[in-house]
Amino acid sequence: MKRFIFATDLHGDQQDKAAVKALFKATESFKPHLRIFGGDLFDLRPLRRGCSQEERSESMMTDWRKGLEFISLWKPTHLLLGNHDQRLYDLAENDSKGIEQDYAFKGVQELEDRLDKHKTEWLPYHKRSVFQFGHMKCLHGYYHGMSAARSHALTYGACLFGHTHTIDEYAIPGLERRVARGAGCLCKTDMHYNSRTPSSMRHANGFILGTYNEKTGDYWTFQAEEINKTWVIPEKLKTL
Repeated sequence: MKRFIFATDLHGDQQDKAAVKALFKATESFKPHLRIFGGDLFDLRPLRRGCSQEERSESMMTDWRKGLEFISLWKPTHLLLGNHDQRLYDLAENDSKGIEQDYAFKGVQELEDRLDKHKTEWLPYHKRSVFQFGHMKCLHGYYHGMSAARSHALTYGACLFGHTHTIDEYAIPGLERRVARGAGCLCKTDMHYNSRTPSSMRHANGFILGTYNEKTGDYWTFQAEEINKTWVIPEKLKTL
């Protein structure tokens, strides 16, 4: 049996310190063979399309440093880029942005060098970017809203995803086991941009621990989550 942890949505300087601390503690005791990060390592809000002039003038240094620091501390074995991370790649490929493109290109190089240093296998942000082991798939996530888990289950089958910042689940009826699970997030659940969005009250800090059988492909997943500032983390998983 192999052990794994799937964690996602750090958002750089918007990370929740208690959530990251819980992840590190769980990793130390659980000792997973696979450490999978599901995307949105950085927030990069000044690069958001339609951002305000105030957002545009923000420095990204702390955001950038926190994301790279997380890679060096957690050392993911696998990483999927998220839509927020993709902002840097889009800017690096935009020939009309001059010096901004140059700095974005340097950022891309620095990120990829850091991933190479820690021997992290990574995939770009793309609808077909899926890391699979056994019958389980891991992806950043491409749907949002109340039906996100259902949509991911219908498209990707058995999978773990981020993007929505929610702890969610949907099982497709059928002979085969096809359950999509939203892992929650490592970032703050109450950020400035969603302060007037009631649906964001579904957001929750969490990550997923699990095991899988290399021979059969069968998998088991267990949710670590924070409720009222108390973390519940299943640390010892035994098969009977």
